[in-house]
Amino acid sequence: MQSCMCRSQKPVGSNDMEVKLHANICDHATARIASALRDAFNPISKDLNKNYGGTIQHLWIDFELIQSLAERRQPYPFRFQKRVGGSIFKLTGLRTPVCENVGHYSVRPDFQELLRIPLESVASYALSLIYASTSVLIEKQKKLGGFDAQKFRLDFLSSCKKHGFEIVHPLV
Repeated sequence: MQSCMCRSQKPVGSNDMEVKLHANICDHATARIASALRDAFNPISKDLNKNYGGTIQHLWIDFELIQSLAERRQPYPFRFQKRVGGSIFKLTGLRTPVCENVGHYSVRPDFQELLRIPLESVASYALSLIYASTSVLIEKQKKLGGFDAQKFRLDFLSSCKKHGFEIVHPLV
């Protein structure tokens, strides 16, 4: 279940896009990695909650952490949905929040590399892959009604640097 602050819950006058970087589905081999990534992703997500123009109100990027699932399907490509949620969550019986104008996709690591590198380097590796993946937002700018993908990408790099994460190949 994706958690989100829907338009109606945002402060009046706020046109900020809500960004969520997720590493929430893992297995035994990647549980420690998921924890480290959440610690890195949360402040960066918060920094990126800004107004970038266009129609997109939510951007969810999932970092895949289960190799056995990844072997059975392709990463989820970028999709823009006008409305997400509103269904009943099976575990709680509660209705999920409705979010509008949601961009969502997944990023898949090289699992051998992910498991090989030291835990303290995992966040920089993941954030480098996520940064590279945001090039899809440049391709989709028109569809997103004038979303400023370049500003978003610059803010992404700036936030990573601010929090001490080195992004490899920032020109991608």
